[in-house]
Amino acid sequence: MNPLLMALLLLVGLTVFSRTMIGKIQLLRALEPTDRANHLKERLGSLATLAIGQKRLVGRAAERSSGLMHALIFWGFCILLIRSLTLYGEGFQEGYHLPFLGGDGLLGYLYIAVKDIMEGIVLLMVVLAIYRRAVLKPKRMHNTFEAYLVLVMIGILMVSDLLYDGARYNLIQLYDNPGNIHYFNNLKYGSEFLWTPISVGAASLVSGLNADANVTILVVMFWVHICTQLIFLNILPTGKHFHVITALPNVFLKSLGYPHEKTKPLDLEDETAWEEESLGLNHIHQLNWKQGLDLYTCTECGRCKDVCPTYTTDKPLNLHEFNDQLKRELYENADNIVKRAKLSATLRQIEDDEQIENAKQAIRALNSDKALIGEIIAQETLWACTTCRACEEVCPVTIEHVPRIIAMRQGQTLIAEAYPKELNPALKGLERNGNPWGIGYDKRADWAHGLDVKIMADDPDVDYLLWVGCAGSFDDRSKKVSISLVNILKNAGVSFAMLGVEEKCTGDFARRVGNEMLFQMMAEENIATLNAYQVKKIITACPHCLNSLKHDYPQMGGNYEVIHHAEFIEGLVKAGKIKLKPSLDGGLTYHDPCYLGRYNNIYDQPRSVLRSVSNGGLKELDRHGRESYCCGAGGGRMWMEETIGKRINLARSEEIVDCGVSNVAVGCPFCLTMIEDGMKELGKEEEVKTMDIAEIVEKNMVSSSIISKGQKK
Repeated sequence: MNPLLMALLLLVGLTVFSRTMIGKIQLLRALEPTDRANHLKERLGSLATLAIGQKRLVGRAAERSSGLMHALIFWGFCILLIRSLTLYGEGFQEGYHLPFLGGDGLLGYLYIAVKDIMEGIVLLMVVLAIYRRAVLKPKRMHNTFEAYLVLVMIGILMVSDLLYDGARYNLIQLYDNPGNIHYFNNLKYGSEFLWTPISVGAASLVSGLNADANVTILVVMFWVHICTQLIFLNILPTGKHFHVITALPNVFLKSLGYPHEKTKPLDLEDETAWEEESLGLNHIHQLNWKQGLDLYTCTECGRCKDVCPTYTTDKPLNLHEFNDQLKRELYENADNIVKRAKLSATLRQIEDDEQIENAKQAIRALNSDKALIGEIIAQETLWACTTCRACEEVCPVTIEHVPRIIAMRQGQTLIAEAYPKELNPALKGLERNGNPWGIGYDKRADWAHGLDVKIMADDPDVDYLLWVGCAGSFDDRSKKVSISLVNILKNAGVSFAMLGVEEKCTGDFARRVGNEMLFQMMAEENIATLNAYQVKKIITACPHCLNSLKHDYPQMGGNYEVIHHAEFIEGLVKAGKIKLKPSLDGGLTYHDPCYLGRYNNIYDQPRSVLRSVSNGGLKELDRHGRESYCCGAGGGRMWMEETIGKRINLARSEEIVDCGVSNVAVGCPFCLTMIEDGMKELGKEEEVKTMDIAEIVEKNMVSSSIISKGQKK
């Protein structure tokens, strides 16, 4: 075509793009470090399924049509990238093609056929996307000029390439190829135009024009395509479509082994950390680079807020705006953040005390002028989150929202002391009596009176420790679950004991509200007790206890096999140690607890048990499994009143009532309280019975002489 013009366009376009990207990368590198370079095989698997396979878009039944639309555009772009490289080469050398994709082999013909069809599909998807935005207007979406501009530019790329090929076809087939245009024409596979029906169709649109007009169309469409692509490339890093570039690396670098980045134990004895306010997330420069990449990658698709229990019940937490506000603050402080990082690196090499102090003052002067919580993110927004992870589960680019929220809560609790004061009674209860109810710790084992449950202090030679938890020990309703579980274990002949008065709250609640100091105190005491008894295996009916014992405690030297009671009961059934009868009448549904499902991937085991006891089978709620709706109690919300919008537990209870069953099973003491309260508020507590899995199993279990007949309290 024109090597000089092509070289000039590439030089300008790629230089501008490189300068922009260097700035973005420098900003990420200036943020706090985090390790994401491990488990290459697992990361490649996530990349293949979530990013390239678009699993969270195509796989969601709720939005399969729009997800497929987006996926087809993405797949089309991946395929057309090869075409783009070919066209750049064509600008320097007529007939250029990439290795193995020439006209001398089948692979080259197969590629042009797939490329041609995908261009037609992508163009159709673009039209549908514009129609969807302009006419259907889904509530979760944000209609912006940028969104329409990008769709139009994608359309221009498709149309220009099709018309370019169409004009080539006309010049070759209708006008005897006056310019000796290169095209595939293999004796075995024939002309390339036999393989490109969409381009041939485009050719018919301009076939009535003469040869000169077709030459003009060919040249103009070629350069329109090249210029549009280079402009598009430089638009991407400046807005929400930056995710086109960052989505693949963001998915590749996602958390593994746990659904998001674990809360790191803070060094609370580090005086410098207190002085510099680096405990938790207090300033924008304290984000780690992966959290910065998350902000770069947000597509503003609105899927997070669409499933968020706080947003859908009119609370102030809008995760799209939450991300956008942080991203704006990050960009506004980009230069200072990069300068801070350079000064910090220099500080580590300075030995002179006066120079060290001067460097520290210079670093502090580069902090943002705005308070991260209060001026950027509102207090009520921060504390609205239930940490349920519904947002993270549906995010197509695996953005991790909850770790940032917990880190901000740490900053507010430890540094600013600006946490909600209504948490004080529960926090004081933890500190003084080892439970958020504040009931005397000496009463922790009173629920088990008359059940003849072993205490570890009396006989530690058992196979399992039963971790009762605070709710199971002090809450009147949850005590009944503890009794049912004990009766099941005795029926099955399980060797177990409990800690009794030596058990304290795991500290899960304290950690989720940012009180890392109290969490560490509780965890250290519990770990010392557990390790003293050489505990290896733990059974618990509380997913929050499960999550802390299984994932938080190993950070502090407590390594145990922790099993939820639904898992354990399923194992007993499969082993034939307990027998169930399908005698539960009235229909049954199951509410997935967030910390059991989305945090610990336990979905099938509770359902397996419940199907064994219901004579009418198990009826799923509209929102179940990975997309289950939160009860509203997680993230410390159990100990805070809902004063804004509709109560989350009421919204969930209404959904359960609408399911048309007489029984709802839960596997969490918080869920039990919240849903039962919701049913009472609706006046449906007699029509829809709320029961824990253990209670249902005990009532539908074939009797055994081993069972201890404890009386319900």
